[in-house]
Parts: sequence; structure tokens; C-alpha cells
Amino acid sequence: MFKRTLISTAALTGLALASPAFAHNGLDLKEAYAGYSTPMTLSVNHGCKASPVTGLRIKVPEGVDDAKAAFDANWTIEYKMRKLAKPIESHGRQKTEVVDEIVWKDSVKKLSVDGWYPFQFRMTMPETPNKVLHIKAITVCAEGTDAYVDMPKEELKVDDPAFAKKAWEFMIASPTPAPFLVIRAPDKKQYPWEWTAEQARGASPKQEAMAK
Repeated sequence: MFKRTLISTAALTGLALASPAFAHNGLDLKEAYAGYSTPMTLSVNHGCKASPVTGLRIKVPEGVDDAKAAFDANWTIEYKMRKLAKPIESHGRQKTEVVDEIVWKDSVKKLSVDGWYPFQFRMTMPETPNKVLHIKAITVCAEGTDAYVDMPKEELKVDDPAFAKKAWEFMIASPTPAPFLVIRAPDKKQYPWEWTAEQARGASPKQEAMAK
């Protein structure tokens, strides 16, 4: 159902701000580090035509083995799980299933048709630097839905010199594109106990390599 440059990211952000198409669902992040547990927000900016928002469903992408919504007293949060073909190790534990969907429902109040709400959650990014991660989302309304699940016809590749142009063309080709971000390679692991001694002292990867 569901920076290679900072210039490319900045260009996309600038175009997004200039376009009325971005009054739709969108992620607050444009980039995230591979392997990092990453808090993010998906903003729902309006209802379904004349119908107010009553919920949201987010599809957790393949390769994300850890996903969780932030506590929100305004909603009931539900998780739909997906069985794995093969168990994986995650945070020191063996997993046989992962979250497939995060669902916000049974709101305390309905959002107005032109209302805005930030749905907060976190996902551990796949170990795939320079890849584009699409996060499909469906806005649920009192009557009908808005499904932001459209994908590009051709895979977006960050190392493509025309990446910014192609990403922009994807975003304006459909009124309901799936929100996405770019996964970047980190200089070090997220947690201090995973760093090398050189990284803990603040040495850059280049300095570390020269010291060997």
C-alpha cells in the first residue's frame, strides 16, 4: 500500500519554499546519517478537500529496523508489525519482526481542514550512505484520505550531477509525492562507546588514516 553536495540540498529546500506544492505533507529533515537513530517530524498541513484530519499512517521503509512514535496525548498510537524472513540483531537483541506502519488515530479533537499538525517519530537510518529514503504517508480524514505515496519513475541517485533537478521534477510531477530524505555517511558512530580513540579525541577520518 502502501553535501554530494550541500548545494543540491539547499537548492531543493529553496525550491520547496518557493512552491505552493509544499503546502502538502513534508519531512522536517532533508538529510540524515546512515545508522543513526533520527528524530523527525512529518507535518500534515491540511485535510482532505473539505474534510478535517482524523489520523495519519506512515509506512516504515524497507531497511529501517527500528521505528517509534513520540508520545502524543492528542492521539492513540498503534503499530503494525512485519515478520522478517530472517532474524536480525538490533540494539543487542534479536528481532524476528519490525514495525511496518505507525498509525495515529482516535484524535482528542479533529484538526480543522486548513489546520497543521506535526507528527513526531524516530527511525534508525539504514546503513546506505548516499541513498534516498522515501517515507510514504497517508493522511486520514473524516471523509476520505490523502495518500502521499507516489514514487519517482526512475531511482533518484545522489551522486548524479542532475540529482537536484530530477528530485525537483519528481516532487512537482504529482500532487502527492512520498516525502524523502538523503542518507549521508557519518564521520563516526552515533554513540561515544562506538568511536575509535582518535575519533573520541576529535581527529578527522583523514587525520586518523595518516596516523596509521
